[in-house]
Order: sequence, then C-alpha cells, then structure tokens
Amino acid sequence: MVKIEHFELRTPDVVALRLPAGAVVRVSTGCLWLTQDGRSEDVWLQAHGTWIAPQAVSVRLSAEPSVDFQIAQPAAVRWAPRIRMARPTQGMAGAVGAA
Repeated sequence: MVKIEHFELRTPDVVALRLPAGAVVRVSTGCLWLTQDGRSEDVWLQAHGTWIAPQAVSVRLSAEPSVDFQIAQPAAVRWAPRIRMARPTQGMAGAVGAA
C-alpha cells in the first residue's frame, strides 16, 4: 500500500520539505524546481515528471509559476511532510531567478 499526499503551490516562494528515503515526488501540472540541501544540482520537473528521494533528505522547492504535485511513500512509514517557508539565501535566489 502507498500513501499519496497532494499539494498545490501557487507562488514562486521557496518552501522546505523533509522527505523520507524512497519518497516519490510526481508533478501533475506545471513546473517544479527542487534542490536537495547540501547538493548543487537543481531538478526541474514538468508535468508527469518524477523524482525519488535517494535517502531521507531535506529539499527546497518552488512553483514555476504554479504546480500541482504529489508525494508518494509506503503507507508503513509514519511520516507527514513538514513544510515551511524557506528564507532565501544568495545561492537560492540566484537559482530561482535563473528560471
């Protein structure tokens, strides 16, 4: 069994999430910018694109300009995503502005 949670972002503000290992992020509509804390690579997901968390990880993401997406995980994991607004840093502001 898989637990799926649905999210909508209608703002380009950067938000932070903590994801468990193996969590799958799947975009339904729009474009999602995602980056892992401590890694320099950015991920851009278009509609029907997916990304899998390689291990428990903190990520930052943003809608470009809006996005509907899901996070899927095994139902046995007792976890709920923790979302918070992230404070922009110079590195993040440049990455978001480059979109």
